[in-house]
Parts: sequence; C-alpha cells; structure tokens
Amino acid sequence: MEWLQLVATVVLVSASGALAPGPLLVATLSESIKRGPRTGLLSATGHMIVELPLVILIAQGVAYIFSGEPIVRLAITSAGIAALTFFGLIQVREAILGRDTAGDIMGGLKIRGGVSIGIVFTGLNPYFIMWWLTIGAGLVLEAFGKASWLGIAVLYASHVWIDYAWLYLASALAWRGGQIIGSKMLRLINLILGAFLIALAVLMSLELVPLIFP
Repeated sequence: MEWLQLVATVVLVSASGALAPGPLLVATLSESIKRGPRTGLLSATGHMIVELPLVILIAQGVAYIFSGEPIVRLAITSAGIAALTFFGLIQVREAILGRDTAGDIMGGLKIRGGVSIGIVFTGLNPYFIMWWLTIGAGLVLEAFGKASWLGIAVLYASHVWIDYAWLYLASALAWRGGQIIGSKMLRLINLILGAFLIALAVLMSLELVPLIFP
C-alpha cells in the first residue's frame, strides 16, 4: 500500500507540473507543426537528459548546496531569458518571412531540433529547477527513505512517462492541426507562439530585479 500511495502521489503531483503550459511545451508545439509528432518524443528525451541527473543530485543532497546561492539562480535565469528571447525572435521572424528560420539556424549549428529543445528549455528554465528543489525534492526524499535507489527508480519511472505521453500528445495534435489549416494560419500561430516565448522571457526578467538588487 505504501508503494501504491507513493506512485499515486508522484503521478498526481507530476501531472500538475508537467501539464502546466511553459517554454518547453510552447517550443515543442512550434517545432511539431513543421516536423511532426516525433518531435514530442525527442523533446521529452532532451528533457529527461537534464531532469534525471538533477533527480539523482537531489537524492544525494548535492543540489541543496547550490539551491540557495543567488549567483546560481541569477546565472540560470539569465541564460533562460536569453534562450527564450532567441528562440522567440527566430519564430517571429520565420512567421513574418514565411521561412524555416529556426530550422536553418539549428541546421547550421548541427543541432537536432527536438532533443535540443528539450535540453535547452529544461536546463535553462528556473521554474523547472525550483519545482524539483521544492515540491519534487519532497517526493525524492520520501522515495529514497522507503527503498534507497530502488525507490528513486520507482519514483522516476512513475514520473517520466507523463512527460513522454503529454509532449507526444501535444506534438501529434499540433502536427495534425498544421496539416488541416492553411499556411497563413500556420504563420499566425508561429507568430503567436514566438511572441509568447518572448513574453515569458520578459516575465522571467522581472525575477532578476530582487536577485540583482536584494
């Protein structure tokens, strides 16, 4: 019963974080319209590449050493703002010019779109990191207390499938919608998604004020 309770708690709490709209979802939707539902799986894989080591660090207690350091939060937030602004601007430019600007840039950098989106918009998202250092940390400590690393394995297996299922579903719906609607509407959607990423960057930048001027 304790294991069932832990798994149920992880699923419910994880869903509250995974299903919330954020930079990763917006960027995945934007890329999926052009490249298909496989983008969701690649994006989830990139997300996992960043997330799993963070969970392990929390279980070992290492993450707590850095969680309270203002300079660390400042660096992560600043990098996140830069990533959101960059990707948002190229999405807006693509919508205006009617070109695959994002694909051109990523191709020039020799980056695989889906996986890189998962890595960038996970690793440079301070909200994601703070979620794991607060809400997620409680689950990690509970799981570790029950069965050490076996508990961590059960916890992460109970969590990660939600990321894959949600991002694939969102990606498939975006791809299907992109096949149905016209090119002008697609450009408008890309414009809105790009503007939303830039808006998130602006909101995130407001959090720098107390860090710079405590």
